[in-house]
Amino acid sequence: MYRYLEGNLAVKDATQAVIDVGGVGYELSIPLSTFHHLPAAGAKVKLLIHFVVREDAQQLFGFFTEEERDLFRLLMTVSGIGPKVSLTVLSGIGVQELKEAIVNERLEILTSISGVGRKTAERIIVELREKMVLDEKFKKKKTQSGETQPEIFETGLAALTQLGYKKHEAADIIRKVLTKRGKDITVEDLVRESLKNF
Repeated sequence: MYRYLEGNLAVKDATQAVIDVGGVGYELSIPLSTFHHLPAAGAKVKLLIHFVVREDAQQLFGFFTEEERDLFRLLMTVSGIGPKVSLTVLSGIGVQELKEAIVNERLEILTSISGVGRKTAERIIVELREKMVLDEKFKKKKTQSGETQPEIFETGLAALTQLGYKKHEAADIIRKVLTKRGKDITVEDLVRESLKNF
């Protein structure tokens, strides 16, 4: 829905940033990796965002790079992991190190992140490793629709959950379809193929 915010950096700390856009202060939750790239308060800044809407809250998450945001979204597809844990993971380990830990099944690296237990680390590896290998260790590939694989995965998952399917079941089926069809698939085709597999 929203792709980025650009304005003056009003406030920043290790977990949050406030961007003043036309006199409105947008509060963003951010990982440490983004915090380290922020300019001094008062300077112009542009952050990519992910908007989470729940019954009891609306929350914005900010990221300095597409890679950070894509990883955040992928982490949230893991069963039992929400935005808070996803942000914790990104704050506790570098992006490249995280990808390598998942692909190489380095459980000890993931469990070294504060707040990530063994079971959570195992789910991350089991549910994301195949996808990262499929995407050639998470290098972006453009599809016929012009979207990246992570974007198509996220959009397809959102569509299926809105249709009433359980998130973890939908994610498993989407991964199977992407493995079979590879990069040559649109969101519409992905949803259609996934529905046939339920």
